Amino acid sequence: MKDYRNVSVIIPTLNEEESIGSVIKGIRENLPDAEIIVVDSSDDRTAEIASSLGAIVIKQSRKGYGAAIRAGLNMARGSILAFMDGDGTYDPSDLKRLVDLVESGRADVATGLRFSSKPIGMSIVRYLGNLIINLLFSFLFLRRIRDTQTGMKVFSREAYLKMRLKEDGMSFSTEILTEACRNCLRIVETNIKYYTRIGVSKLNPFKDGIRIFLFMIINRFCSSRPFSKSARLETNLV
Repeated sequence: MKDYRNVSVIIPTLNEEESIGSVIKGIRENLPDAEIIVVDSSDDRTAEIASSLGAIVIKQSRKGYGAAIRAGLNMARGSILAFMDGDGTYDPSDLKRLVDLVESGRADVATGLRFSSKPIGMSIVRYLGNLIINLLFSFLFLRRIRDTQTGMKVFSREAYLKMRLKEDGMSFSTEILTEACRNCLRIVETNIKYYTRIGVSKLNPFKDGIRIFLFMIINRFCSSRPFSKSARLETNLV
């Protein structure tokens, strides 16, 4: 069986003791020997469970989604870098497909696409909010992206070093894509499964949606760093 020692998977967690065990076990089954880094801001048993399953655990104060993932990326040793949520909404077998896309050289950035239709595990409010953000992104940056806010993304270390990632909050997912466009990186979207989350959601659809909207406007019109017109976007639907 192929091993994935060149892969680092970052999982940001906030009180995910009900789901983190199955998420880590799923990654182990699909990406043998991958480095798993859990960046945890919980006050439950999430860190204890993750550590018992062999994950590297970084305890961090509640600085935000993007800050947690960046902390994991700074520690990661792999040549392929991935992140996924720890709430049970994503299937680790899909993460393997994204990793293989990057490892094979078919993509610099591979992202999971949840929106062939409304996912069963997503509320109408969140679904519509995501569609609006996706349309706005595609309009502003002239790149059709169907799922900007997906919590499953993979990229090569080379691509990571080209991106200047500094967002602490939920805008981090959007920042990866704006930086990919800015640096002419190949983006591939691939259909993935999406399940009802385990436990209580920490997302505030209205507040986080406004912050993402403002990030896109500021990034597009107020940044001194230009966007390349030759950036390529591929869409791979499986």
